[in-house]
Parts: sequence; C-alpha cells; structure tokens
Amino acid sequence: MKVKINQNELNKAINIVQKAVSLRTPLPILSGILIEAKNNELILTATDLDLGIKTYSPCEIEEEGSIVVQSRLIGDFVRKLPSNSYVFIETKENNNMEIKCMNSEINILGNSAAEYPDNTFNNEGVSFNIKSEVLKNLIKHTYFAASLENIKPIFTGCLLEVKNNVCTLVALDGYRMAVKKELIDYDGEISIVIPAKTLFEILRIIEENKEETEIVVSESHISFKVDNTIIISNLLEGKFIDYEGIIKDNYVSVVKVNTEDIRDSIERASLLARDDKNNLIVLDIKDCIMQINSSSEYGNVEENISIEKEGEDIKIGFNSKYILDYLKVIDSEMISLNLIGKNNPCFIKEEKEENKDNYIYMVLPVRIS
Repeated sequence: MKVKINQNELNKAINIVQKAVSLRTPLPILSGILIEAKNNELILTATDLDLGIKTYSPCEIEEEGSIVVQSRLIGDFVRKLPSNSYVFIETKENNNMEIKCMNSEINILGNSAAEYPDNTFNNEGVSFNIKSEVLKNLIKHTYFAASLENIKPIFTGCLLEVKNNVCTLVALDGYRMAVKKELIDYDGEISIVIPAKTLFEILRIIEENKEETEIVVSESHISFKVDNTIIISNLLEGKFIDYEGIIKDNYVSVVKVNTEDIRDSIERASLLARDDKNNLIVLDIKDCIMQINSSSEYGNVEENISIEKEGEDIKIGFNSKYILDYLKVIDSEMISLNLIGKNNPCFIKEEKEENKDNYIYMVLPVRIS
C-alpha cells in the first residue's frame, strides 16, 4: 500500500470508525482498524462484532493494499499532525506501516488484513430514507432513558416503530420512559429494538449531516448510510414492553412552568441531592408556587418558582438526574408536569403546540417520608 491523503480527511475517518473499536475484547485484532486502499479511496473499518463502522475517504493511491493497525496509536499520532498537511502511508514487509508527514515519521507494527473478521456491510432488507435532522431529533430525545445495565437486555435498547408514516422511538429503564414521534416519508411497518449504544454513535456521526440517512432493516441487523459512512448493528432479540399501556391521562394536577426556571432551580438543588443515592429532590406544589427542596448532611436548598396550576396541591419526590436529562434536550419555553398522585408516574410534556403529543417523558416518583 502506498497512499497520499489529507490529514483532515484521515483524522475525521479515524475518529468516526474508532467509535466501534472494542476496548475490552478476547480478540486483540478488534482493537485495531482495518485500512484498505483501493479505487482511489482509503477505506477504514472497525467492529466490536455488535457494531461495525466503515467509512470511505478520497486519496491518491500509488499502490493498493490493506493492513490492520492499532487504533489508539494511529489515532493519537494522526490527530497531532499539522492540520491540512499531506500524510504519506506506506506498508512494508512483515505488516509494518510507515506514516510520514512533513518532519514527522512513525513506524507501526500492524497485522495482516486477512486476520480481520469478515464483517459484511451488505445488509439486505427493508430500506427507507429519513431526514438526518429528523433522525437526530428522535435519538436525542430518547436514547438517554434506556437502561445501562443488562438485567433486562431488551431495556438497553430503543424500540423503533414505523406505522402510518409516523416513526416512533421509545426508551425506558424501569424508572422513566421517553417516547418521541416524527412524521417520515415511508408508509411501511417496522418494529425493531436497536441497542441504545448504536443510536448514540449514530447521533455523533450525523451531527453535521443536513441531508438524508438511508436505513436498511433485516431480520437481525440494521444499517445506516450517512454520507461516506456505513454503520451496521445487531438488533436486540425479545419483546419490548407495551409502552402505550403505560401512558395515562387521569391527572389530578397539571402544572405549567418555565423551562429555564425549573432547570436552573433543579440544577442548584441537585448539588446537595447528589449525596443521596436517589438524587432526591422534593417538589412542593401549592397554588401558584412550586418549592423545590433538597437536603443532605451538609445542608439544604430551597428554591421557589412561579407556576400555573390546575387541580390539587401535591408534594412529590423525584430523582433530580432523571428530570435534568429531560430538561437538557428540549427547547420549548414552557413545559407541563402532568401528575396522577404523589406515588404515581408524572408525564412531562412540552407546551409547544406542535410537540405536545409528539414527545412524552414519564418519570416515576421517589417515595418521601
């Protein structure tokens, strides 16, 4: 292999595929990146066998070839090279790779590309396109509510449903649930569970993409094609919970509050709440005032904010982290807390007319003495 490539292009490609590099793996070769030079493109591939990412970058090729090199080493070296400079890559005997750029040179001992798992990126199944901005919205508003623990593996994923031109993404972890709906230009029906980890990586990759993402769903995999990058992931097996059966509307109290006011107040109150295993804050709602309290052995915090309330006064406790996770992703000026009782779920909605029923966040209360 003998290649000339712009440092910016190479650095960007390495950063993209590194998201799939396995840090702890019984297969040492998976801590590397497969680099292939052919058809005037440098193709970088990484996989942890659950998630795979392949990206294509334009380059000048004098000699085609392939090699696997240690991800962290090549990533750190290329990142520290001068921006917009040209990088010259050449493979030598015994899987040695030489990288030169201006006054810098590094030799890396790699592995044969033949040893790298043959992870196919040709996913065949149902295909549809979605605006990247729409996909970004769906993921951003939900993935954080998925479980981080494998007690129920299905909860570490997000349910993706498509029906009647509406795409719904749902995440829950047993303490909270996020449901986001968006209109899309596809009238087929799909119901699959995607690992939340995959969706988080998709979110990072499509961050600046203003065009469309092509999605292909097969029985066991889902793939996303964004610009010059393909991401493929295993789907999770099992039946997702009936999320629609969880959503209730028998509210005893509806509280409208300014988003910035409640976010700032909870952030301050959570400074003490962090010392409690439940990150407990208590909302004491009376008339047109919401009092937010938290306490620990180091002291207590009291915040008072103005609200509009319909229904009963109520005193209810929450894990502050669960509320803040929601408040950090919305851009609505006002939200409503829809309360069923002090020991029942609270449903939080944006007070934006177009978002009112398109995004529902449910959080379970923490019992307070």
